[in-house]
Amino acid sequence: MSDIREIQGDFIDAIFGGDKKAAASHVISDETLTAEQRFGIYRGSVHGILTQTLGLTFTVCKELVGEKFFNNMTTIFIDKHPPTTSYFAEYGKDFPIFLETFEHVKDIPYIIDISKLEWARHDVWHEKAEASIDFSALAEVTEEQQATLTFGLQKTLRLIQSKFRIDDIWFAHQQDSDIELENIDFNEAVKLFVWKDKEMIKISLMSHTTEDSQFWDFLFAIAKKETLNDLAEQFGDNLPMLLNQGIQSSWINHFNINDVKN
Repeated sequence: MSDIREIQGDFIDAIFGGDKKAAASHVISDETLTAEQRFGIYRGSVHGILTQTLGLTFTVCKELVGEKFFNNMTTIFIDKHPPTTSYFAEYGKDFPIFLETFEHVKDIPYIIDISKLEWARHDVWHEKAEASIDFSALAEVTEEQQATLTFGLQKTLRLIQSKFRIDDIWFAHQQDSDIELENIDFNEAVKLFVWKDKEMIKISLMSHTTEDSQFWDFLFAIAKKETLNDLAEQFGDNLPMLLNQGIQSSWINHFNINDVKN
């Protein structure tokens, strides 16, 4: 009798593109179906559930390429990126990375950033907002600690930038939208805020004013975990104002020194 870990390993490997014969050897056949056919049904069921999950997350991507193309594409993705957890809300994080190297979508390059936007919406929906800490403790930070001090963004906020007008492309595929694809300048670059406001996911385009542009760049630097010293060098005299704006909006809600959260 095979060890249970061997059976599980054979099944997982075969479900995601590996040797199907090894998995079929653990399956009993009957008069109606061979062992390989029985395993094929199970594999098809797993792929079907994961394909459906991806389709519900990346709805606009699916509409852009069509259902048949999307299903074939996700079959390849699923074999290359099998789930690592039973929590379905986490599945699909690597889909934008997959699209970056998927040759068959190179003629629609904006689909990569659309997938990033759709994942951001999905991801923040499953996050819970955190209360801000007492930032008065910043007054006690030493000059030496500033070299390792970083700030953290609210979990329900994402920042996305794209060379394409992905916000309008996304909105054009929503019901009751008054935006039409033929009227969109696809090659207009955008910087977007994606955040959860109570039970709604909102997408906002950064305005082109100098102040808003700098605030977005500041938050983006925070997201990249740049230190306080780096922020001071980049934003100079505007740093106190930008930091206060981020804290007052609750989009900056904590800071870390030496990887210890405060």
